[in-house]
Amino acid sequence: VEEINNRGWWLPGGFVECGDSHVTAAIRETKEEAGVDIVLKGILRVENEMTRAGGRQRVIYYAEPTDCSQVPKHVPDSESMGAAWLTGEELEAKGKLRAASGGLRGTELLDWATYVENGGAVYPLDVMAAETTPVPPAKRNNAQDS
Repeated sequence: VEEINNRGWWLPGGFVECGDSHVTAAIRETKEEAGVDIVLKGILRVENEMTRAGGRQRVIYYAEPTDCSQVPKHVPDSESMGAAWLTGEELEAKGKLRAASGGLRGTELLDWATYVENGGAVYPLDVMAAETTPVPPAKRNNAQDS
């Protein structure tokens, strides 16, 4: 997603609003910023930071488009300048530019793309659950029975 105010290219993201979950917020923010409908496939990382000023939690998801032929947003609005499907090489080229000149906002977008392309771990979505979600039944591992 190319962010507004010359901030460069970045992952879609935003705040979890009251009544939202991380999942619904990720789907909504991707639609608003990139114009693409997605299905979340897994979690790459959960980040949490607590300071005297408050806390912040960020979930980085692995997602795929629900329709690969859906064209990303190309008309600027208050959410983003637009979005595009980019190859690793195109991301690397943007990494050499300043954000205000169409470059990346930081290295994280390229870092995550490289991580996924190189087979980095994608954790199941159910590792994050609402506090009231019941504990699922354990699946018995036959190797434990031996």
